Amino acid sequence: MKKTLFLLLTSSLLCAQNSELFTNDWYLSKIETNGQTVATPTMDIALSKSNFVTVTGSGSGYALNSKHFNSCQIETTFVSNTNSFTKVNSACTLSMYGGNNMTAVNGYDQKHTDFFIYPTPGTIFNYEIIPNGSGKTLIITNPSTGNKLYYNNDNLFLSTKENGTSYRSLTFQNPVKSELFIENIENDLSVKVFNMLGEIVYEGKTNDRKVKIDTKNFAVGSYILNIQKYKSYKFIKE
Repeated sequence: MKKTLFLLLTSSLLCAQNSELFTNDWYLSKIETNGQTVATPTMDIALSKSNFVTVTGSGSGYALNSKHFNSCQIETTFVSNTNSFTKVNSACTLSMYGGNNMTAVNGYDQKHTDFFIYPTPGTIFNYEIIPNGSGKTLIITNPSTGNKLYYNNDNLFLSTKENGTSYRSLTFQNPVKSELFIENIENDLSVKVFNMLGEIVYEGKTNDRKVKIDTKNFAVGSYILNIQKYKSYKFIKE
């Protein structure tokens, strides 16, 4: 009986917030500070998931674990009838990344930790969850500065070492001009292409053992190709 009451109470508390915050894993995809947007740079290690969790023994009952190279835990309370939460306190790890792309990763990670560490306890953050193709994007905003963190519920930025996970490899022409074409691949696999801001610019399925993506209307630049069961690849559109 007590267990049932606890589960009902937990469920009612989560309903007071957006339950999608707690039922998704979130992966940091870009940061917007002072009107400038920077996409998550690739690292030699896999990007860890961020998530909202309930915290037993905590006065607030909730925390956001936000992760890039360093991790931040932000104890929060939720503002009733709003898509907002209040910072109670926060703590971040202080490691320095020393792998490939070091300058970009450390600069980006500094922005990530500053976003949560510098605002004083009592600061209110707004959040919204919006569709992004078949996935979702979580946007957390500090309304006093206008700075934003964006998270996707897909991990686009896999490590170059794939964190020890076994994925199949792909072979295709790169850079790409007007068409990205891959043969000898399973049918009915999910195919997504993301720009470097984490936005889906193409979504489809493999068919006839191939992938054929018209890229003529893609802006010149870098993209992430994500095919189910295969490694994610960065490619360049010329």
